[in-house]
Amino acid sequence: MPKYEGDTLAAAIENGLTALQLDRKNAQIKILQQPQPGFWGLFKKPAQVEIKRQAVSNAQQATLPEQQPEGEAAQPVTQRPAATRPQTRFDKNYAVVHDLATYLQNVLDQLGITATLKVAMPTSKYVYIDCQTDKEGLLIGKHGRTINALQQLCEFYLNNHGVNYVEVTVDTADYRARRRVILSDLVRKTARDVQMSGQPVYLDAMPAAERKQVHSEIEVYDDLMTYSIGNDPNREVVVAPR
Repeated sequence: MPKYEGDTLAAAIENGLTALQLDRKNAQIKILQQPQPGFWGLFKKPAQVEIKRQAVSNAQQATLPEQQPEGEAAQPVTQRPAATRPQTRFDKNYAVVHDLATYLQNVLDQLGITATLKVAMPTSKYVYIDCQTDKEGLLIGKHGRTINALQQLCEFYLNNHGVNYVEVTVDTADYRARRRVILSDLVRKTARDVQMSGQPVYLDAMPAAERKQVHSEIEVYDDLMTYSIGNDPNREVVVAPR
């Protein structure tokens, strides 16, 4: 069966309908692939669909109405719509997250990282993706730059598909838990340095969850404060005296 592509799903469908000279109501459309925007121009993929002529069943063919007794008006026939369960926000988000997992798998393949993904979505606002691989170092990257970039890529994907304000954590080999311990040690050392020097210290850029941890742990120091500067993915936390 021929496949049709386009920059958007609507464009792919229109290309197929035009090629087959079909109206939308007479076509059976199967979505093969949602469009994927890519990341920094990489891995971009078009929407892809299959289209064939809709088969007409006996029930759909036109029939003559039954003859009404003379002088008696024909009564309109109405059909009760089939009951459907309303789709919740969780259902909608989960469907996009399922596609996200496939998208992330393709990105990892392009990077030469063979991984098995385990996706958990305990709420409609949080997604946890565990990447099980024997190339943990390559996936994490220097100072976590690769895994943080992948995590931000996942957030971009959800936003581009209408799923907003959802926190995504991409993890491997308990890296995030180990990183929290490292950050706690960094906070204590930085706090001592700022207290002794009286000068602010600029920490390396880090994702939002890590910045939140630093802000929270510095709150116990009455003589210190924190604030963030710059834009993601280069946003930094500054620890400074009050």
